[in-house]
Amino acid sequence: MIVTGRFDGKVVVITGGETGIGRAVAERCGREGASVAIAGINEPNVEQTVADLEAEGIKALGIVTDVRDEASIEHAVSEAAGAFGKVDGVHANAGGGIPKAPITEMSLEDWQRVVTLNLTGVWLTLRAGARQMAAQGTGGSLLATGSSTAIRPHDASLPYVTSKAGVHVLVKSLAIELAPQGIRVNAIAPGLTETPLTTGRPGHIERGLQIVPLGRTMQAHEIAGLAAFMLSDEAAGMTGSVHSYDGGRTAD
Repeated sequence: MIVTGRFDGKVVVITGGETGIGRAVAERCGREGASVAIAGINEPNVEQTVADLEAEGIKALGIVTDVRDEASIEHAVSEAAGAFGKVDGVHANAGGGIPKAPITEMSLEDWQRVVTLNLTGVWLTLRAGARQMAAQGTGGSLLATGSSTAIRPHDASLPYVTSKAGVHVLVKSLAIELAPQGIRVNAIAPGLTETPLTTGRPGHIERGLQIVPLGRTMQAHEIAGLAAFMLSDEAAGMTGSVHSYDGGRTAD
């Protein structure tokens, strides 16, 4: 267990914080002193994550949130600020995809579902965080979860790859816009990471490992270590960056 004071007095909101990478980030930030708000769509998992964090002595708040819904994510950020007094960091982590399919067989509904979740949902989350931080006048850190597939795409996953590429450009542009307010904006680009989402897809990990030079999956706690650094004051000069953690998958 990692326990430091790097996030003492800080408040971090994490979407998709009830599972996978999001939960690992919540655990890491909480163990380093943060009060964490778990904004997730799966209510039982949100409640369980909060209970587990509180059992460790971490201050945690669970908020059932649909990042695709403007009012829902705005409420989550304001609820966290109301409960803990402010918001210092927001991690727009919630996302998902659909089974691989060629463009000729893909429906408009499938395309819109993924893009709405992965790109519009991230935009809504970052906007809510930026509004709160601007109102506080204290600056802050915004972080989004992108993907190594947006750097080195693979076939038959157009909605996922395109939406994640949009996230990478979004944080770069937003970093310039928000810099005068002291708000940093960055993204992590995980590679093949062992989470309930990836392990629940038969053959997915085995296929993906064929193009990972290190020959192993990334672990959620490893991604969380990078995310926590980028959210923290130790990365005070980092903004507009997309950092890969992918076992060499996107190495040139």
